[in-house]
Amino acid sequence: MTESNRSLPTPQPLAAALPLAGLFGGLFLVWVGSVFWLRQLPPSDGWARQIYPMLLWIGAIALWAVWQKPKLLAWVGLLPVGQRALAITAATFIAIFGWHALRVALGRPPSGLLSQLPTEIYVFMLGGILLNEVLFHGILQTRLTELFGPKISIPLTAVVVLAFRLPSFFVAGTTGMEPVMLYSILLLSLLAGILRHVSGSLWPAIALQAGNALGTLL
Repeated sequence: MTESNRSLPTPQPLAAALPLAGLFGGLFLVWVGSVFWLRQLPPSDGWARQIYPMLLWIGAIALWAVWQKPKLLAWVGLLPVGQRALAITAATFIAIFGWHALRVALGRPPSGLLSQLPTEIYVFMLGGILLNEVLFHGILQTRLTELFGPKISIPLTAVVVLAFRLPSFFVAGTTGMEPVMLYSILLLSLLAGILRHVSGSLWPAIALQAGNALGTLL
């Protein structure tokens, strides 16, 4: 058997991945279709743009829990939370938030939004990050790792995250996508995937995304 043949996944894992492909393929189609509806909403309906994606993600997570994994919280790495996971989580948040603070100190124009936004915006932001990480680096990456190993699951999850983010740029009716933003999304997703795998917990990945989101508001 050649090296190239040994590297191919067997039909068994591919067949086992069909439920996962069905969940995320269907969710992606629903999300892309939803973008057209969200674009038609008037500015006064901004809450819908915040709440609808969260409800969609909650529905997908609940469907997977009922369909495949009743003990979802432990499987995706939310519970239990050990001391090692807590230490990595805290270090991750401090590192990414500190990086943004350093950038501001070294001359990046501050936005000043961190202390100005209403409380509910932070609730939606952090809630969205939690759901996003449970869905992608929780459900998707965990199942892909079971089937194909981390060398495939981590980069593949990052690509899927990027694919899901692309329609988000059109929700507000704009099409401005800077390459550096796309690279940042991909890089952060790769780092989150590595943290999820190395720590065995989802909380460091959540801390990475939360620290980055809050840091950009400095």
